[in-house]
Amino acid sequence: MEIDWTLPHVILEDEHLIALYKPCSYYVHPPESKFAKQRVGRNTCIHWLEDVHKIYANPIHRLDFATEGIVIFAKTRDANQKLNLMMRAKEFSKYYDAIVRGWFKQPYGKIELALESDSTGELAECTTLYSTAHTFEVSTSVHSKFSTSRYSWLDIELKTGRWHQIRRHMNRVAHPVIGDREHGDSHHNRFWRDEMKIDGLCLKAKRIVFTHPIENRTVDLTCPTSDKWQVLTTLFQT
Repeated sequence: MEIDWTLPHVILEDEHLIALYKPCSYYVHPPESKFAKQRVGRNTCIHWLEDVHKIYANPIHRLDFATEGIVIFAKTRDANQKLNLMMRAKEFSKYYDAIVRGWFKQPYGKIELALESDSTGELAECTTLYSTAHTFEVSTSVHSKFSTSRYSWLDIELKTGRWHQIRRHMNRVAHPVIGDREHGDSHHNRFWRDEMKIDGLCLKAKRIVFTHPIENRTVDLTCPTSDKWQVLTTLFQT
């Protein structure tokens, strides 16, 4: 059966928690502004759980609207309390895939740049680890003096979790994420949309590892591969 990647999917569920695949067209929970709520309607993971899965669950963390990937929800008060404590203690390991402009001089590295909080504006130390998994070059100059354009597929691990951290860090080091309308490069975004037929943010929360809050066992979850990322895999690995 063909999968509808515009809708959430259950990756794992037990009596204590549920892990969802969040598509890029969904919020985790309703946005705060009245206008945004009206625009989004019930296209949120919380509403999907209520309407389709017939449960209420509390999200333990967030993903940007434009980012697809794994989101963990607590189904019980006990699990919610313990998972939130674990998240604050940085006991979750979170891994991402990202397609960015350019090639890095070093195939792996660490970005340590303070970022402003989205709520208070205060600076907070942030750390992003990256390694280059694949590279891709096209014989087209995209708003550049060079005759070709280069792109990298990065494996990323977040050591902190700030608002738009990966997107802002990559922009700060001149390797913006493809499809990022807020922090990215509009010329390359347009090239990928019009010529490569890849639209939207090329960022995926691909894997999350944590200790089960009740059963005290390791939970290691991998995000399913959507049609978009299957196309990207073909581009970068052939």
